[in-house]
Amino acid sequence: MFNKLKATLSKSIKSRKLNVFGLFFLLSFCFWALTKLSKSYTETITFEIVYKNLPEQHHVDIDSSKKIKVGVKAYGFNLLKYYFFTPKFQIDFKSDVAVKNKIYVWDARQNATKINEKFKNSIEVISVQPDTIRFPYQALAVKKVPVITDISIAYASGYDTSSTIKVIPDSVRIIGSEKLIAKIKEVTTKKVELKDINSNIEKSLEIEMTDLLKQLKISDRNVIIKGQVEKFTEGTFNVPVTIINLPADTNINYFPKTIPVAYSLSLANFKLVKPSDFRIECDYKDINNTEKTFLIPKLVKVPEIVKSARLKQHKVEFILMQ
Repeated sequence: MFNKLKATLSKSIKSRKLNVFGLFFLLSFCFWALTKLSKSYTETITFEIVYKNLPEQHHVDIDSSKKIKVGVKAYGFNLLKYYFFTPKFQIDFKSDVAVKNKIYVWDARQNATKINEKFKNSIEVISVQPDTIRFPYQALAVKKVPVITDISIAYASGYDTSSTIKVIPDSVRIIGSEKLIAKIKEVTTKKVELKDINSNIEKSLEIEMTDLLKQLKISDRNVIIKGQVEKFTEGTFNVPVTIINLPADTNINYFPKTIPVAYSLSLANFKLVKPSDFRIECDYKDINNTEKTFLIPKLVKVPEIVKSARLKQHKVEFILMQ
């Protein structure tokens, strides 16, 4: 009935001839349509299935050709819209599906409320076909691997990062067969070069999808890098040299007694460091029972706010005293 009505309406709209006969015909048709649409009908409405929250740990066998056919009883006015478009019905694997005998199962009776919600109260649901939909699945493995960034950063003169560049997220989950996942230890971003950087860094990086990764599911295709960039400066302190592990019966004279330490840090923190924040040690154990006449100084203490530090001298001469 509704297919005929739809065809007649379409034909009438396309016709551009307007005459008395046509006017009376149109009025007659409207009365006829109103009469037909005011009657109660039993029809079958076909729903296209849309899937949500498919489980990551399983590969679910989805048949895209499956439909849900709902038998309803209602007045023609309430059913008319279903003849002009195909409605969609969502199956949520988190709330609408249960696992039975290692198969995901959707049961129409258990989802009756959700089906009724697709219609207004003026439409009565009579039947649902199929009453059960089964989804076979295969178990998959899940593995978390770190993200390695392939990025080159060239800072503008006098600028640098005041902390380590953060990667968000710093790891991703890959999902697939155990055999393929075992081959992956990490994922890498596509190569990016940043030049003349003098402000804070915040950039999206795309993960390099290798042929192997393309066969798997990955939780994130992009990561964000963030870094705080500040104006930097350099300073130098003369720091005392400390000799450690010197035997009680051994007396030495060494020189120099202090070594210059060059350091770099943000301009904002420049006044917060002092020579006592650094420590230089020479370990006598390193040369004990040898013929060496010099010690190797090591910078063993550096303030956290210092970006980098280095010794300007790498030998401490000494002589044994009687």
